[in-house]
Amino acid sequence: MGETDVEPRASVFDTRSLIMVVIFVGAVTGGNLWLNRDASRLGYDTYSKYGISFVHPLGVSFRETVEDVDSGVYGQVQGTYEGVPEVFGVIWRTSSSPYEPGTFLIEVMTQAQETDDIHDLGPVYASTKDGDEMDYQHFQITETDGALLLGVAGAWYDEKISRAYLFYYISIPKVVDQQELEKKFRDYLDTFKSVAEEIKAMDIEEYWPTSGWRFTEPEDVGVESAGLEDLVGAIRRSRYDVDSVLVARNGYVVLDEYFQPFREGERHIVYSCTKSIVSTLIGIAIDKGYIEGVDVRVLDLFPDRSVQNLNAWKEGMTLRDLLTMTAGFNARDSYLYQWEGLERMHDSSEPLQYVLDLPVTEEPGTRFEYTNGVSHLLSCIISRTTGMSALEFAREHLFGPLGITDVEWRSDQQGRNWGYSSIYLTPHDMAKIGFLFLKMGEWDEEQIVPREWVEEATMKHVDATMVDGYGYQWWVDSDGYYLALGYKGQLIFVVPSLDLVVVFTGGSPETFDFSLPLIERYIIPAVDR
Repeated sequence: MGETDVEPRASVFDTRSLIMVVIFVGAVTGGNLWLNRDASRLGYDTYSKYGISFVHPLGVSFRETVEDVDSGVYGQVQGTYEGVPEVFGVIWRTSSSPYEPGTFLIEVMTQAQETDDIHDLGPVYASTKDGDEMDYQHFQITETDGALLLGVAGAWYDEKISRAYLFYYISIPKVVDQQELEKKFRDYLDTFKSVAEEIKAMDIEEYWPTSGWRFTEPEDVGVESAGLEDLVGAIRRSRYDVDSVLVARNGYVVLDEYFQPFREGERHIVYSCTKSIVSTLIGIAIDKGYIEGVDVRVLDLFPDRSVQNLNAWKEGMTLRDLLTMTAGFNARDSYLYQWEGLERMHDSSEPLQYVLDLPVTEEPGTRFEYTNGVSHLLSCIISRTTGMSALEFAREHLFGPLGITDVEWRSDQQGRNWGYSSIYLTPHDMAKIGFLFLKMGEWDEEQIVPREWVEEATMKHVDATMVDGYGYQWWVDSDGYYLALGYKGQLIFVVPSLDLVVVFTGGSPETFDFSLPLIERYIIPAVDR
């Protein structure tokens, strides 16, 4: 929807007709419990329509009067519920000419007064709503039965989406004083959000970034520029080697920043983000019938191999145990052991055999132990079952469809691509991996990765260390996002609820701990929800 001029209309604030229709139709206890983060558990829900959103008690009855319904250029929504003497509502108007808050307030309230609905308008007070200037005033309504109703109305103009809003609250009948009335008005008003992306998204063409990402201004997709500027400023002021940061929302890049000496368009080693890519290839191989499923036993995939340290646990180990880092190997090849076992695997002339020969000292599937060797086994399984290297398989079934052509993937002494690390990608191509998962494995009307695999891979299967949980070579955070992460601060965040993909690259071990919390500190708070 583009910006639209709307002429003034008569009888915008048709208060009495709405009140008489919707009063006393539901039943919920009053108060401001819906402001609690766990409001959904307390009997509350969210109204989200026409580009507005607010929390309300269950059982509320709404009446809507909206013109240009698809985009909601002009409208009014009013709700009330039984057992609590209250009515609340919002009126809005889209206009490319900014409204002064007081202008819209006076215009609406004057029209309402002319219909004899409202009298005794109080003085106009200055306040704010989400950083925008807001004017508000008290008023009274006398019903036909003589009941006196008290109300408060506040108006502001949201420049991001060129909308003027007026939010009102009415107590029925007069059971509160003006101080309590204003508090209740604020309780409702504080839950109200202008869902900018639902409106602006109508101007944003959907596309697939196969041939390259498109860019837009942050506010066009509901992201505050100030928050991203704060993020970049924090990085520049720090002593850490962040090489780049990319933020994409609704499929459009809103931040693509590079820090010297790293340059735009340059490939970057992704370290252990490789693991998430290998897991994705396993899911594709299963879907195409190369592998029976995640419950296949690992040793059955290598029937011609004799292995050392054989015991019942090793014989029962499954592909799922490898994917979830619960194989039980005594590998000592992670950061917890200064990578001593990783060095031994690299020094081996046959890394695959080296890993298969490792002792299994814990029952598979029982405990998370981050193990680089199991991720290399996954790459070897792809080669064994498909007859192609992991890179060849990826070029045909993953990288190719996504338009990822500038890629390097280093191999072990036997020519098998390292499964735990050693992929080099540009940040833009890293973001494509995240976007593929955000779209539940679909790409340009083709299901590249099975939807079920995406769900399983990004679901918490076991408690983990650096992040709350672990899926199939993806880390899963309890705050509702998942990520691929790698040494020195290589990160691919996917936040499904916000339609958000974030990529960081870095150049020093300390950068990892610096970059990991930046998404919650700066990026997520900058997104309209």
